Amino acid sequence: MDLFQSTNVAAYYLWEYTEHQNALDLWYCAEDMAAFLERGGYLSPQTARAVLASGKQSPEYIEFMRCVAFYIYIYTNNPDDFINWLAAERLIGNSEFLSSICDMATIYNENKGEFSKLTAVRSAKVKSSYM
Repeated sequence: MDLFQSTNVAAYYLWEYTEHQNALDLWYCAEDMAAFLERGGYLSPQTARAVLASGKQSPEYIEFMRCVAFYIYIYTNNPDDFINWLAAERLIGNSEFLSSICDMATIYNENKGEFSKLTAVRSAKVKSSYM
């Protein structure tokens, strides 16, 4: 899947699970989540699922979900941490979302040296992290 399509799928699921109405916010959220996964080395669904398999009480699981829920909070402006956490768990549990976000992370990782070629990236924050 290419970067645009992967981001589109991830943003769709963000909309479906958060019901946030600003599509651009959700696009940025997907990009930031993918950058988080790339920085953490979660470049395939299997690596992300390994964190999930560590158990809900493990520090790795809690830190991973906390980061995903934080991005949801930042971009949807929903102050309800419980709802954001549930949305994070649902998103990461969705194999199509997880594949899309990991594909994005892989594309980011593979293009670090020539990130300006990734014209589908909209977020200045994500661009500045790789330039």
